[in-house]
Amino acid sequence: MMATFIKPEQAIDHLRRLALPTARIVSDTRQIKVGDIFFAYRVGHGAAIQDSRAYIAEALDAGVAAVIYDLRDLEEIPALSDPRCFPLENLSAHAGPICSEWYGKPSSQMMVFGVTGTNGKTSITQWLSQALDRPKSRAAVIGTLGIGFPGHLEATGYTTPNAARLQTELKTLLDSNAKQIAMEVSSHALEQGRVHGVQFSTAVFSNLSQDHLDYHGSMAEYAAVKFRLFQFPGLQNAVINLEDPLGRELAMQMLAKTGVQVWGYAVDHKVFAGFEKFGKRLHAIFSSGMQFKDYGYQGVFEWQDHGRTEVNVPVVGDFNLSNCLAVWACLLASGMDVIEAGKRIALLKPVSGRMEMVLGNSRSTGPLVIVDYAHTPDALEKVLSTLRPIASQRAGKLWCIFGCGGDRDASKRPLMGQIAAELADHTILTSDNPRSENPEKISADIQAGMGNGKSVQVILDRAAAILSGVRHAEVNDVVLIAGKGHETSQEINGRKVDFSDQEHVLLASGGSV
Repeated sequence: MMATFIKPEQAIDHLRRLALPTARIVSDTRQIKVGDIFFAYRVGHGAAIQDSRAYIAEALDAGVAAVIYDLRDLEEIPALSDPRCFPLENLSAHAGPICSEWYGKPSSQMMVFGVTGTNGKTSITQWLSQALDRPKSRAAVIGTLGIGFPGHLEATGYTTPNAARLQTELKTLLDSNAKQIAMEVSSHALEQGRVHGVQFSTAVFSNLSQDHLDYHGSMAEYAAVKFRLFQFPGLQNAVINLEDPLGRELAMQMLAKTGVQVWGYAVDHKVFAGFEKFGKRLHAIFSSGMQFKDYGYQGVFEWQDHGRTEVNVPVVGDFNLSNCLAVWACLLASGMDVIEAGKRIALLKPVSGRMEMVLGNSRSTGPLVIVDYAHTPDALEKVLSTLRPIASQRAGKLWCIFGCGGDRDASKRPLMGQIAAELADHTILTSDNPRSENPEKISADIQAGMGNGKSVQVILDRAAAILSGVRHAEVNDVVLIAGKGHETSQEINGRKVDFSDQEHVLLASGGSV
């Protein structure tokens, strides 16, 4: 006989009668310990559906104290007659707040920065946690590279974990003395309710370009989902890239509201034209006099009408300079003064797989080799456009080695091919994460946008492609290896095999760095 529905507001009292206060809430049976609570529900749509209800019997066998599940479109499962099982309508929407309440609302006891956008989330959150982290005021990060404190991250495999895992991690970080959290917030996380129940103090929008259309269906829907982060109750600050057209639209929406401080940032101050009517409602953050020297920028960061500071920014690329401005704006929004915030920007360290120089320092004799995660048309264009003048300064050629992931948005493949053909002198098409698709078919899709102009090779074995590019490039050349960045494996036909672009660059160069 099926149990009576419980309401969201009854869930905590119900769970307290069934489980010990030390019990964790999980929605992945691989993480279950005896006495835990299991949440079972379906999220996603199309080919991206995840449904933990299929594992209810397994969770009961593992010794959970309770199972809360969603009945929507659920086929009969004999295990539901177990007295530990209770249905809760629309659990996916309520899981986050319930988990937050169970753990004592950990995010409300910390300063949480949520960062969303197609590109830049990882760099901004990693740099923000570095800039904020101090022995007496620890700052943690949650994102693509893992969860934890700077330099000590535990990989999760997700940009933003599911609601139960996220709230569990927030509680763990709080207990580890975290005072601030820099969190990547993906569009999937927003659409699936993974971040429901999180109290964000500051929301950051970096940019929006084509990605995940296989999931969201259209750019309009993709943008609408991203904008949800800025509708969370209790939000204090909105940090927005005004050089992005949708960022400008979002800023206009936020400036029409009261109670939220709006911080607009841009590399070029001219972008603020048209926003003068908002006066002090908009905090204008921008750079001036920036010059690229010795793999970094020197110039001035300015908070209009409040102060300016000279900075040395140890990054490559205008888009990374933009990401640093976002970090600087967040520091100011948190109450830090202009000078101290500038000093912390100067201490930032490279982020793995984000415009990472693997070869090209003063001790290397080969070409300048950059590994970057760029896997969208916009990201690839920005990276190549950034490296083109650097190659010219070196009197060298620009190489691009990349592929596209399988079982993902195929419409971006010819677009990326066109970009590589237009901006690189030499292109090597290779395999990325082909998953269940034929790498030759993926390569053909990319080539469809390339025309017959520039030098193009196809070397589907990624190790061989990197070896060929690094070995054949001249010492003054610049070689970009794009698409995988920080990843340490390659997914082929349902299997993950160890693979690191950085390691293969070093092998191709003979190991000298």
